[in-house]
Amino acid sequence: MVVRRHRAIASATLASFLLLLTAAACASAGGKGKSSSTTAAAEIGGSWTPAERARIAQAQPHVRDAARRYGVDPNLINAVIWVESKFDPKARGPGGAAGYMQLMPSTAKGLAKQMGETSRPYNPDFNVRAGTYYLSAMLGKFDGSERLAIAAYNAGPGNVKKWQKAGTGLPKTSQRYVASVMEAKARFDGR
Repeated sequence: MVVRRHRAIASATLASFLLLLTAAACASAGGKGKSSSTTAAAEIGGSWTPAERARIAQAQPHVRDAARRYGVDPNLINAVIWVESKFDPKARGPGGAAGYMQLMPSTAKGLAKQMGETSRPYNPDFNVRAGTYYLSAMLGKFDGSERLAIAAYNAGPGNVKKWQKAGTGLPKTSQRYVASVMEAKARFDGR
C-alpha cells in the first residue's frame, strides 16, 4: 500500500513537472496567432487526470513539430489523437490501425512514400507527422472545413465527396465521430 501511494505521488509529481516543462517550452517557442503557451495550458490543464496530462505532454513535441510543418491547428491534432488513441502511442485498432493517430497500414505506407520516408506507424514522431500530413491534405481538399476534413480522416475523402454529391450529408456514424473530435478540440482550446 505504501509503495502504491509513493508511486501515485511520484506519478503526480512527474505529471506536474511535465506540465511545467511543456508550458515553459511552449512559452519560449512564441509564434503568431494564439500563443503556444495558451495552447499548452489548454492541452494539459482542465479536467485531465494526472496520467492523461502526462501522456498528452509526452506527445506535444511531435504535435508542435507537425502543426508547424503542415499548418494545422495543434489543438485539432490533439483532438484527433485524443479520439483515436487517448494518447497511447502503442494503441492498436480494428483492422490494424496503429499508434497515436490510428493510421491504417496501407495509409501509413502511402503517406510514408509521399513524405519520402519509411513507414513506422508505431513511431510517435512519424505517426503524428504522417497523420497531420493527411489531415492537412483533407483540410485542403475540403476548402478548410474542419468538419469535412475530420469526416474524411475517419471515413475517407471519397465517401465524403460521395455524400456531398448525393446531398445526403454525413451519416450518423460520421456525425458522431466529427462531434467527438470537435468536443475534444473545444476541450483543448480551453472552451
